Amino acid sequence: MKLMMTAALCAVMSAPAFAQQTLEFEGMNWRVDAVELAETTEFLGRDALHFRDGVIWIDGSQLATGEIRFEMAISGSPGHTGVLWRGQGVGDWEKFYFRHHLNNLPDSVQYTPAHDGVTAWQVFSDPDAISQVNHGLNRWMEVRVVVAEDQADIFMDGQLIHHVPDLQREERSGWVGFWQLAPSGAASGYVRNVEITPQSNPQIIGRSERPMAEPVAHRVETWRVSDPFSEDRLGDTPFETLRASRSRWTALPVAYNDIANLASVTRHSQGDTVLAEATLIADGDRTALVRFGYSDRVQVFLNGERLFVGNNDWRSRDYRYLGTITRHVAVPLSLRDGENTLTFAVSETFGGWGVTAALEDADGVRIAR
Repeated sequence: MKLMMTAALCAVMSAPAFAQQTLEFEGMNWRVDAVELAETTEFLGRDALHFRDGVIWIDGSQLATGEIRFEMAISGSPGHTGVLWRGQGVGDWEKFYFRHHLNNLPDSVQYTPAHDGVTAWQVFSDPDAISQVNHGLNRWMEVRVVVAEDQADIFMDGQLIHHVPDLQREERSGWVGFWQLAPSGAASGYVRNVEITPQSNPQIIGRSERPMAEPVAHRVETWRVSDPFSEDRLGDTPFETLRASRSRWTALPVAYNDIANLASVTRHSQGDTVLAEATLIADGDRTALVRFGYSDRVQVFLNGERLFVGNNDWRSRDYRYLGTITRHVAVPLSLRDGENTLTFAVSETFGGWGVTAALEDADGVRIAR
């Protein structure tokens, strides 16, 4: 394995707090946080680093922009195996991965950011985040990831297979590694011949696959997001008391898909629920409709009165249900003259912590900015 870096980028980053062990492979030290295993082995006639159900990363690696090249093989199903870059610590990174069990289907590969261990595949499920790829199993793939500021191109065997036009984490140098998830214990990832090349201005050739669309009228563009707390408090604390106890509020603009990725401004390890608010200003008493989506669970309040409770968890409806976020729920709002506070208490288990909302039948109503 080759690791090529400029002197400025060679400073060793402090190891993420979840480090469990180290492993030497191809002359480099790897940090390992694997639930089941990480070992050197031979696979399909080649020496490889074999890992399952965890994270491995190259000790001392640093990349902000540039290229990552490697050979990868994936085996077993169901499973997920991918590459991480700009790693900052416990569960904070950019990620692109292959879904073993969805080969050549519309979402066979996925881009997602991660914040404090919360990935966002339920938040980002559009053509700029997923692609149909015939990656197969039990074969060696040559993979190249080109990272340039807020974009990335991913190549497999010399062909561009996915373009990310809007990376969701900040442009910041961090470690490079790999991730694997084996839900039933049958899947594995194998990697070898990793080459990291920092570059100041790498060439991006991909273009967005997202269809052009007119902006949604009367959508919430910026949310006020509270500090996190336990979902249990929604059941044992009066809403106004709970709201008044929040000590920090952060303005969060929505992403390109009109969804607010709540994990990007809070820490799930400190609580699984936040309040996300918008102020609606009505010209006189009137009724409007709010259409919204969320993940994973929500309670909706207008001026402190609970209007809706819902569950959009993965598999909450049937075993095929993904829980991705679309504005599929509509609730009428009885607005009073002047300012009204619309609050979504959004709780997260895994897969994506987000909310989106837009008003319909909203003549005489505006959303404060």
